[in-house]
Amino acid sequence: GATMIKYLFFIFLMSFPFQSNLKKAIKKYKNGKYEKAIEILKAKNSNKNYDHYFYLGHSYSFIEKNEISILYYDSAISLNNKKDIAFFERGISYFISGNSRKALDDINKAILLNSENPNYFINRGTIYYDLGMINSACEDWYKAISMDNEIIDYSIIQINCN
Repeated sequence: GATMIKYLFFIFLMSFPFQSNLKKAIKKYKNGKYEKAIEILKAKNSNKNYDHYFYLGHSYSFIEKNEISILYYDSAISLNNKKDIAFFERGISYFISGNSRKALDDINKAILLNSENPNYFINRGTIYYDLGMINSACEDWYKAISMDNEIIDYSIIQINCN
């Protein structure tokens, strides 16, 4: 199909009751200053926890350095493999980097951890579509619409799923 699904990136805003360096970096990140966030996060005295690596990875993905972001998502996941958002974002980075198979593995893990996020189904559908698995793609897109009927333009799905 000529129409490709727009990828929806959700920034999950969380509260962090600790450590000023990370807080400072997250503030820059939330304001779209990703290079500045990276600079702060890469400072020597940073506490290397899950959030540190996740925000480094996500900041790199926003400046289109997905190969680098994957390495930081790997570190975040090695510290906490129960966060669906880390698998989802790493999957998106794999997809953008041209590795749809690994992307699919990661989005599947995100959905196993959290099957309530319609955005995960939209993006998995897009990956299925890219892999030529049209029926699976359409199933995921229809599932996403049944969860949130404003998440995607229904006509885009109808064009690709008939």
